[in-house]
Amino acid sequence: MTTAETRALVDIPAELLPLIPLPPLTVLSDARARGAECVWGGEPLSTATAIDLGERDTDGSHWFPRACRPCARRAVLVARNDHPGLCEQCTDDTGRCEAGRALHALVLELRR
Repeated sequence: MTTAETRALVDIPAELLPLIPLPPLTVLSDARARGAECVWGGEPLSTATAIDLGERDTDGSHWFPRACRPCARRAVLVARNDHPGLCEQCTDDTGRCEAGRALHALVLELRR
């Protein structure tokens, strides 16, 4: 594996996956829905460089979105920035919200 491929391996914790906004399954090509291409940008992905976004079930359809590092970082950044407005804990004290801290750490990890 090259350095770039090793760098791309990021494991997104399962509890954060629902917080990351995805495009609707209905607008995705088969290749994007099955993880062969980035769910956002459409770039072809390899097993070594793809970031797994978890198995999803939408209206009985199972799909397996994956992303390239730049697109995943942008989506996690959106999730991190939107989270405080959707989270009761963040309303009280953002420093005590584990999800908010985990999203921030993931943004930093994806920046590397």
